[in-house]
Amino acid sequence: MDKLKTRSNLTLTETLTMQIEQDIVEGRLKPGEKLEEEVLAARFSASRTPVREALRTLATVGLVRFLPRYGATVTKPTMSEVMELFEVVAEMEAAAARLCCLRATDEEIARLIEYHELCEVEARNGTAESYFEANTQFHRTIWSAAGNHVLEDQIVLLDRRLSPYRRFITFNPGRQQEAVAEHANIAEAIRNRDEAATVQAMRDHVAVLGGDVMALARNLRL
Repeated sequence: MDKLKTRSNLTLTETLTMQIEQDIVEGRLKPGEKLEEEVLAARFSASRTPVREALRTLATVGLVRFLPRYGATVTKPTMSEVMELFEVVAEMEAAAARLCCLRATDEEIARLIEYHELCEVEARNGTAESYFEANTQFHRTIWSAAGNHVLEDQIVLLDRRLSPYRRFITFNPGRQQEAVAEHANIAEAIRNRDEAATVQAMRDHVAVLGGDVMALARNLRL
């Protein structure tokens, strides 16, 4: 049984939603895995009603799917669906990077470079988890500095759906070092206020490579 930590300003359903989502994006709940309300309720010492509500909330963002006469499962997209999601988020992140290039303050660019340097440190000496967190902060700094809340909200929504697959790719041996070099290109282009270079660098960084696709399909059985 897991101890459910409920924040004072969150309802039980919201807390359950956050915990189940975390289990999905961190790979403890696998694509296609059945989500039994009774099992989750017992695990978190909760009734089935808030668990059911949490699963329905996660279905609205694409992390959970309800199948007729079967119930809730962790969403298991096809490989083509994953590719399409990466294509969309690559274009959205490229748009955010372009706006960041135009609108970011000197302080925001300095913060972006600090997160890039932190990624370098974590890639050399940290864990996969610590690197992933630094990488997330690098990207979130760009989304925020773009100054477009609608775009930022949509990227965050897609990032939640893609997080299990991004984590898998990021944790591949050697990928962190490649990503750090790509971050350097992005940060330098933004610092130089070079829109074209920024957009291309971000697209190249977010795009899924053929080897990544094959590894995803093989290991996650998509």
